[in-house]
Amino acid sequence: MNTTTKTGLSEAPVTTMPTDPGPFDCMPQLLAAAKVAPVVRIPYLGQHAWVVCDPELVRQALTHPKFAKDLTWVPDWMRQPGLMVGSQPDPEYARAMIMSDGEHHARIRRLHAPVLSPRNTEKWGERVAVKVEGFLDELEGSRSGATAEVNVVTDYTHRIPLAFISEMLGLPPEAERQLRAITDVMLYSSDYPARTEAVGALYGAVEGWVRDPEPLADGVITGLLDSSDGPDAAVTEGEVIVWTLGMIITGYETTGSLISASLYEALRRPPEERPRTDEDIKAWVEEALRVHPPFPHPTWRFATEDIDLGGYLIPKGAPVQVSIAAANRRPGEGADSFAAERRGQGHLSFGLGMHYCIGASLVRLEAQIAVRGFLRRFPRARLSTSTAVEWESEWMIRRMSVLPALLA
Repeated sequence: MNTTTKTGLSEAPVTTMPTDPGPFDCMPQLLAAAKVAPVVRIPYLGQHAWVVCDPELVRQALTHPKFAKDLTWVPDWMRQPGLMVGSQPDPEYARAMIMSDGEHHARIRRLHAPVLSPRNTEKWGERVAVKVEGFLDELEGSRSGATAEVNVVTDYTHRIPLAFISEMLGLPPEAERQLRAITDVMLYSSDYPARTEAVGALYGAVEGWVRDPEPLADGVITGLLDSSDGPDAAVTEGEVIVWTLGMIITGYETTGSLISASLYEALRRPPEERPRTDEDIKAWVEEALRVHPPFPHPTWRFATEDIDLGGYLIPKGAPVQVSIAAANRRPGEGADSFAAERRGQGHLSFGLGMHYCIGASLVRLEAQIAVRGFLRRFPRARLSTSTAVEWESEWMIRRMSVLPALLA
């Protein structure tokens, strides 16, 4: 039953979502919460956060001019150690693309665009293909006898984007293991002091590379540093650090999650139902994006004034999430609703409007190359019957931690 506020608008009802990370799949709970009302409130850090669940209202919220992503709107009670939004630097030091609006956002996006140009994306794809073949060779070499069980997540899907983003940035070889250990704690640990320590460790590592680039190969970091040199510098050192941090998180973890989900949906089906052609694989990856968005709720937005959203009041200053998980689904669809023939139609997993993911083309390409390579090398691979699939998640981020497969 909705309560009417003094404005005449409905007050969003309170429901729950899993806001602390753990070894479970959050998706059924997220979809159940979305059925409560088009807009709901979630108890969060002793206060409330608003979540927009209705697909049409999600589209409105993603492009609404009065929902700001600017860091200056983050309320004090959300600036807690261990939280991603609370770990953002002072805007005077540097702004991240995902937490900026207007001219600031346009400038950052413009400076990133050359790195992710179609020509560069094609070049990056060639490098991804090389890494994929190398990891597949290792998997093939690990087989003993007729079958071999592997965890596809740790042995393949997450290794690809981590190796690629490390090469793209120009990081030294030892950085890959360091980044994996740090980001696992930072994103999925329920130990908030440990998460705080991990945030500091990641920042410290990137700061070290930026301030002493001698160990780095030519890559995005050295390119940005070239732009930060001299009196007419387009980029500050602080921005190089903050933007590199953003590329590591979005370029590694989310891509690995997408590859895992795509292969999960293939391995749980008989070989004749799996994608074969390049067009089939593109459609398969899009459907995985629809059903398994790596960010079920993406980054925060904040109401800059009282907003009427579908008859619900979003009060000024309210922190707002949009449920991509719910918006991607049709009425009545449950958590297990993958259907390749839908080809991911209408999904919002890369966002909408000015904050549409600038790296979407590269993420898609990486996933397509990884899925195609695995299914062609191991056409009869299948899920293990003795080891269970495992998930790690909370309301904002979701991934498979164990994808057990037999490679025969």
